[in-house]
Amino acid sequence: MPNFDAPSRCSGPVTPTFRWYGYPQCEVGHDVNVAVAVLVDAISPAGRLWNPWSIQMAKSEFKQRILRAQRGELRPVDEVKPVDVANPPPLYEIRWQGIPVTDQLPDGSRRHGEVLVRMYHSEPAEAPSHFIGHHAHEKDVAVEDVNAAQQQEIRTAIGWHNQGQPSRWGLP
Repeated sequence: MPNFDAPSRCSGPVTPTFRWYGYPQCEVGHDVNVAVAVLVDAISPAGRLWNPWSIQMAKSEFKQRILRAQRGELRPVDEVKPVDVANPPPLYEIRWQGIPVTDQLPDGSRRHGEVLVRMYHSEPAEAPSHFIGHHAHEKDVAVEDVNAAQQQEIRTAIGWHNQGQPSRWGLP
């Protein structure tokens, strides 16, 4: 029986290659850049203000964590953890805590804060040297049911995983 609570490849002695198979889809070789763009888009709702320095810092943080994941250097739980230990497919989340943002409020004032960001990926047995990114989102802790909201995001990632499985997620 598969272990759905196994440690992530991104936190072990292996050096898994990152593949993005979500929206938008991309050609092999453009995976990290597409994932960074998806992550930035996930934290750029209407009313969010970016200055050139802060957006570059966010992009750099996203890219560096993905590159560290490819070297197996992520710390379990703080930076990567399983998200559903009972059901297939085994999914993990790469976690970013405290990304600084500035929001323009309806009254014209600005609010500075930090957001939580999640990128869900699979580590399929059919691709033992890869981890496959599927979906990213800003974790909204202000909603009434945080768990239900996050489960919806996880279902989106599962959909991309399942859609890509017949083609091995576009891997050569």
